[in-house]
Amino acid sequence: MVLARWLVTAMLMVGTCVGSFAAHAQQDAQKDAQKEDPFDGRLLPVELVMQHRKEIGLSSEQSKRIGELVVAVQRAVAEKQWQMQSAYFELLEVLDEPEIDEERALALTRRAVDTENEIKLEQVRLLIRVRNLLEAGQVDYLRAQLAGRAAG
Repeated sequence: MVLARWLVTAMLMVGTCVGSFAAHAQQDAQKDAQKEDPFDGRLLPVELVMQHRKEIGLSSEQSKRIGELVVAVQRAVAEKQWQMQSAYFELLEVLDEPEIDEERALALTRRAVDTENEIKLEQVRLLIRVRNLLEAGQVDYLRAQLAGRAAG
């Protein structure tokens, strides 16, 4: 029961990032700078792109499209986080029963975890689409910035 409450608390904390996607992305970038990048610089954080928009000559069309992508991901992630939290709350109710329905509890857990994975996929989809909007020289410059962060 303590684990389930911890999971719900953790999921609620994750849910608070929906309204502050940019701040969350910035925190992720700072964490990435402190640890190895799992994508090895192949995907670039949105805030890094926007932070260096002048240096890379980001066009107004590229900037507009990135903004549209971010808004679309925020919308998709918010909906999925709502579904995930709903599953966790249902799971808590099942776990509060005198005898736990194992099949139902595992199905709710699976639903919540699968939804969490869908959120991660949406975030990676955003990074892929942003990267595809950039020209080779822009990507090279931003990769150098990432390498400088990791080395510093």
